[in-house]
Amino acid sequence: MPATRVPPPLWALIWVAAQAVLTRLAGGRRRFPGQTVVTATLAVTGVALAGAGARELRRHGTQLEPMDPSKTVTLVSSGIYRRTRNPIYLALALLLSANAARTGRRRALLAVAGFVACLTPQIHAEERALQATFGDTYRDYRAATRRWL
Repeated sequence: MPATRVPPPLWALIWVAAQAVLTRLAGGRRRFPGQTVVTATLAVTGVALAGAGARELRRHGTQLEPMDPSKTVTLVSSGIYRRTRNPIYLALALLLSANAARTGRRRALLAVAGFVACLTPQIHAEERALQATFGDTYRDYRAATRRWL
């Protein structure tokens, strides 16, 4: 059974739209010192993290599709997955953070929190499916590796 009816990338797009509304309500974009550097750093880090996560999953021949975690055939705990259990979701959160920095509006960061809150049921469903599939191996991995950072 699918973990969620809304794919995580779609959640991210929904929250980008929310950022646009929040920014407009605040009077539009605002500039701050170092804004370009902060925005670029967050965006590049997010893209690199997503790429590293996707490459590692492909390298191990397992799925990238999060909608039905019960189809996962391999527990990936190497590469970026040694540092975080959810590098692609973390990458999406970083990209939302980059967009918030681009707007220059602190209230746009509310969308990052909203995104994480919406993903929490997805993550819990994935963790239950991985526990059911991989048992003690997943329990040990979960104990040794943080969910986000």
